[in-house]
Amino acid sequence: MHSTTTHGRARRGTLLRGRLGRAAALAAALLIGGLSAAAPATALGFVDSAGVGSAAVAPAGKNLTGIVIDDTADGGLGVLNEAKIRAGLEEINFNEPTKVAIYTRDGLYEDNINTKTLLRARQKHPDWISSSDSDKWADGLFIITLSVERRGGGQIGTYFGEDRKVGTGNEKAIQDAGKTNFRAADWTAGVLDVAQAAARKMNQPWYLSPGLWWPVGIGGGVVGIGAVVVSASRSNNRDRMAAGLASGKNSLTRVTMDLDNTELSARALPKTGSKHAADLEARFTSFMQRYRGLLTEQQELEATDKKQRSTSAVRDRAELFAVQAQDLDTVDDAIAAAAALYARTAGWRDAWRLQIAPLEEDLAGIPGIIQTGQSMSFGFWGSAEREGTMSAASAALDAWLPTARQELQDVSAQMEAGSIEVDAALDRLVALRAELTQRLRDYSSAQIDAFAKTEREREEMHEQMDAAQSSSRRRSGSILDITSPTIFWSSVNYSTGYQSGVSSVESSRSSASSGGSTTGYSGGGGSFSGSGSSSRF
Repeated sequence: MHSTTTHGRARRGTLLRGRLGRAAALAAALLIGGLSAAAPATALGFVDSAGVGSAAVAPAGKNLTGIVIDDTADGGLGVLNEAKIRAGLEEINFNEPTKVAIYTRDGLYEDNINTKTLLRARQKHPDWISSSDSDKWADGLFIITLSVERRGGGQIGTYFGEDRKVGTGNEKAIQDAGKTNFRAADWTAGVLDVAQAAARKMNQPWYLSPGLWWPVGIGGGVVGIGAVVVSASRSNNRDRMAAGLASGKNSLTRVTMDLDNTELSARALPKTGSKHAADLEARFTSFMQRYRGLLTEQQELEATDKKQRSTSAVRDRAELFAVQAQDLDTVDDAIAAAAALYARTAGWRDAWRLQIAPLEEDLAGIPGIIQTGQSMSFGFWGSAEREGTMSAASAALDAWLPTARQELQDVSAQMEAGSIEVDAALDRLVALRAELTQRLRDYSSAQIDAFAKTEREREEMHEQMDAAQSSSRRRSGSILDITSPTIFWSSVNYSTGYQSGVSSVESSRSSASSGGSTTGYSGGGGSFSGSGSSSRF
C-alpha cells in the first residue's frame, strides 16, 4: 500500500515536472522572442486532452459565431453605427466560439437593466435564454445592453452564457472599458471597447492569465507564463506605432505639398500695422524649424526595426509625431487664409468663411445646450430654487443668442463692403468668441450648481468641463485658433464636458449606494439567475 502510494506520487510528480518544463519552455521562448503570441502550442509539444495541438491565441476575427443588434435607443432610431459594429466585432479574437448580442434602449435612472434585458430576451429573443435551463443565459452567448438616459449618462450591462461567465470582478472591468467613450456619447466605440474587453476575459486560457506565474527555475531565474501578455503588449505597441506614423506622414505630406504656397503666403503678410499678421509671421519662422524637425523624426521612425517598434518609447514618439504633424497642417492653412484676406485675393471670401465657421458652429449648438438645461429633472434630488436658477440662466443665454448672430452678420457685411480692416474684423471675432466663452462658463456654473449635491460633486463636474474644453481641436484655416492665447469654449465640447460630469457624479453616487455594480433580476425576473451585472456611466 505504501509503495503504491509512493509510486503514484512519484508518477504525478513526473507528470507535473513535465508540464512545468513545457510551460517554462513556452515562457522562455516568448521572452526571447522565439515564438509569437499566436504560435501553435504544438511547437512546444502542448496538446489538448484529445492529443490535438491548440493555438495559443485565436486569429483575428475567429470564433465569432453570430451578431445580433437590437438598437432601439433614441426613440427607435438607434444610436449605433451598425456597419462599424459588425466590422469591429469581426476583427476581435474570441477564445471560444461566441455569439454577440447588443441591445440598446432609452432608459431611466431608476431602471434595473438586468431585468429589462431579460424581459427583452423573453419577448423578442427567446434564443438568448438556455433551452436546457430557462433560468440561465444560452451557452456561447455574450450580451451587451446599453441604456441611454435623456439627461446624459446611463447604464451598461454585460451578460454571459454559463460557459462564458467571467466573475463579478471581471464583469465590472469589462463594463468600465467602455465608459470613457460612453461618457463622450460615442456609443459605437464604447460598445466595441466592451466587446474587446469581454473577448479577452471569456474562457481565457490559463497561459494568458496576467496573474499566473509558474516558479520554474531557468538558469537560477524565474520565468513567468505572463510573458504571453508581454508579447501581446508588444504587438499592440507596434500597431499603435504604425498608426501614429501613418497619420503623421499623411499630415506632413499635405504640409510638404503646400509648402511653396505657405512660404509665398507668409511673405505676402503685412509687415507692419497688423497684430494678427505679425503673430502668423512669427509662427512661420518656427513653422519651418518644426517642419524640418518632423521630417527628421519621420525618417528616424521609419528606420526603426520590429524590436524597437515593440517598445512603448517608440510608440509614444510616433503618436506625438502624429499630433505635431497635424498641428503643423493647421498652421499652414491659417497662414494661407490670412494672406488671402489681407491681399483680398479671389479666394478671400472662402478664407473669411473659415474664420467665422467656428463661431457659427458654436452658436448653432447653443439651443441644444439650453434645451438640456431646461429638461433637467429637479424633483428627484433638487429644489424649486435650483429650477428657478436654471430657468433664469437659460433665458439669459437664449436672449444673447440673436445679438451674437447679428454681430456676426454685421462684421461679415462690412468685410463684403470693404469698410473694415482685416485686423478689426478679427478682433471683433475675438470679442464674440470670448463673450461666448464667458457666457458658457456662467451657464455651466448654474447647471452644475443645479445638479450637484455637494462641493466635491461641483468640483468633479467643473474638472470634466475644463478637461473637455482643453481638448478643443483647432479648426482648419482658423487664424484665431492659432494666434489667440485663450482657449475659446465651444458648444460641442460643452455638451461633451457636461455629460461627462453628470456621468462621473452619477457613477460615484451609484457606487456609494450600491457598491458599484447591480446584480440580480428583481422586478419581473422571477427565479432567473443568469450570469451578468450592470453599472452606471
